[in-house]
Amino acid sequence: MKIETTTLRGLTEEDLDTLLRWRNDPQINRYLSNRVKTKEESMTWFKRIKSDPKNFLKGILYDGALIGYCIVEDIDDLNRKCEVGIIIGKTQHWGKGIGKSVVKEMLRYCFTDLKLHRVLAVIAHGNHRSEELFKKVGFTYEGTSREATKIAGQFTDLLCYSMLEDEYKECT
Repeated sequence: MKIETTTLRGLTEEDLDTLLRWRNDPQINRYLSNRVKTKEESMTWFKRIKSDPKNFLKGILYDGALIGYCIVEDIDDLNRKCEVGIIIGKTQHWGKGIGKSVVKEMLRYCFTDLKLHRVLAVIAHGNHRSEELFKKVGFTYEGTSREATKIAGQFTDLLCYSMLEDEYKECT
């Protein structure tokens, strides 16, 4: 899939060392509940995600270099919903509009290819970049799950944002 100078491609086991480096980088993982991971934990996660053909796990390439990844997971066919997430691991690419392009492509996949009704993004309190990203592409704030996860040993609120299929159709 081509998105201007950004391309999405399937992740491979060879990419896990890079993902592991990002997941263990304090600047990148400060809003993740599952922060530091071992190589074994990463492999288990990767195999679990890849084993479900409904999941969408793609590397984000910018001018051919892997700079992040995105995921569509927890796909519920009965209720036609899922959850999405994105990590830009190369901080020099933050704030350049890449995330917006990638989220738009994930939404196209969710609403057009999978024919889903609802897409959810769960964001740790304080992650203003993610909040702004999902608002810019048309997600609606639904509410806060108070102290719903532990990050850096402290209970943290999770902010829930979603987009419905009719909203997607309006903004495309």
